[in-house]
Parts: sequence; structure tokens; C-alpha cells
Amino acid sequence: MIVISESTYYLILKKRSGGYEILYNIGSESNIMTVLRLKGKNAGKIFNEIVGTLAKQGAAIPSSVSEYEQIYSVRDDLGPVVGAYLILIRRARNLEKWSRFFRLLLDGHYVGVAKSFSDFLEIAIELSKSLPESGSSRRKYTLSPIVVDALSSALKQFVDRIIKSYKIN
Repeated sequence: MIVISESTYYLILKKRSGGYEILYNIGSESNIMTVLRLKGKNAGKIFNEIVGTLAKQGAAIPSSVSEYEQIYSVRDDLGPVVGAYLILIRRARNLEKWSRFFRLLLDGHYVGVAKSFSDFLEIAIELSKSLPESGSSRRKYTLSPIVVDALSSALKQFVDRIIKSYKIN
């Protein structure tokens, strides 16, 4: 059983027949919403890197771990940063580059960027709410794939500029 506090962030890795799937959930005991879903051949690796990086900060707490599902609660101050990072790495080719950036971000090397990431996630949620719902009967996620794709490109350009301006080796 998972004990959920008032505004909590969860990172979930599910083992599926075709591979792994990462779910990013936000919610409280009475209202949990799946904000974003990532799947693909690197989903397991991405999940482990995020959880490992968060664990070094004391920001990832295992809520439930089984053979088919791992659920980690993410510290509230870093929850939106993780959500924006998942948007950033959507369809990314150079995962090591973004993983290194994420580690440095959580280590405090990019002052102010974590707040910007929180704002990007908020923008993604608000833009997704404003789009008309599609007629598809597929499972709904809070973030529109159209919005996520657009903001993913924007975040990559934003982070590239930030990396260049800080000149961290």
C-alpha cells in the first residue's frame, strides 16, 4: 500500500511485454493523475539514472518495488524538475548529455534553472488543458503529446544555451 501526502510526485517503472514504461504521476490520496508516459528501449536505463541521481540527493524514496513495478516518491521540491526533465529527454538522441546535465542541475551547478524547469512543467500542463480533447478512446494523460513534443524541443535549446553559458566541464 502506498501512503500519499497532499501534492506528491511519483516516478513509476512498469515492466510490460514489449519492454519498460515510465509513468510520472502527481497527486494526493484522493486524486492521482498520470501526467506523462515514456516508453522505449532506454526506459529502464532512464528510470534507473533518474532514481539514482535523486537518491544521492535524498529525494527518491521507494514506495513499492516488485518484479513488475517500481514506484518511487520524489521529494516535492524536485518533483516538477523531474517532470520537466522527462519532457526534455522525450525523443532525445544523446541521453548521456542530458543525464549529465540533470546530475549537475541537482548538484546545484545551474543556479535558477530548477525553478525554470518547474515553470516549464506548469506551462506544459496549462497548455495541455487549453487544447481541445481528441476523440480518441485511448488512455488520457494530462500532458498533450503535441505540447510535450513542442516543449521538448524548446527545452533542449534552452538547456543547450544554459550549458554553454555556464561552461562547466
